[in-house]
Amino acid sequence: MIVVRRTLFLLLAVATAACGHNQAKPIERIQAMPPPKDDGKPAEGNNKSGNEEHAAAMEQLKVSPAAPRDDKQSSVLINLPDAEHWMRVRFWGVQSLVGFRYGKDHHAIVGGFVTHVPDNKVQGACSKSFEEYAKPYIDNFDVNLTVQEPKAFAWQKEIVEVVVVHAKIATMLINDEYSAAFASYPAWDNACLIVGLAVPSRGDMDRADAVRDRFVAEVFPKVSITSKTEPKERY
Repeated sequence: MIVVRRTLFLLLAVATAACGHNQAKPIERIQAMPPPKDDGKPAEGNNKSGNEEHAAAMEQLKVSPAAPRDDKQSSVLINLPDAEHWMRVRFWGVQSLVGFRYGKDHHAIVGGFVTHVPDNKVQGACSKSFEEYAKPYIDNFDVNLTVQEPKAFAWQKEIVEVVVVHAKIATMLINDEYSAAFASYPAWDNACLIVGLAVPSRGDMDRADAVRDRFVAEVFPKVSITSKTEPKERY
């Protein structure tokens, strides 16, 4: 399971590697505020917004009401806090069913991926299939991980496992600590949906953890499959 967790986290991190960041001191008090309007263009270079904008964006994700956002094929609904400020994006070098970034400077990222198995009701089958899918993307990366005990919740008469991760990556492309979590869903016949969140700390891990904890408690359990058959397109 450690390899699987490492695989998902790195896949999300590698997908946004263009926005590596330096560490900074956390800000004790700041007003919640959404990031500036996202123009939808690729991010270029390192974060330019500063630590205050990132802290304010994380505060916004902690308190904003959630609303559903879907993929282009209307197959999945994910209830995102401050939904209007998430931009649907493609990940760098990684195909996904759906991807979102919160602000052009990637204050948080959400990814949805589809894998295939002979029987997605078998315990661990979805996680193992995702490991095999993602492994080619991350073989050249290394990461220091702290993995919490898995949590579980009831989802459409199934039990879905949620994994919570702290990770530190220091490479030429990525230099930051992240709070992350992901869940694996038996979504369609012989197919699994993997939904993951990664929040860069940028020196403020407590806020990043608070955003992650809200996703674990409120977002992942409410993921909804709206298509009876597996969507065919990947982006």
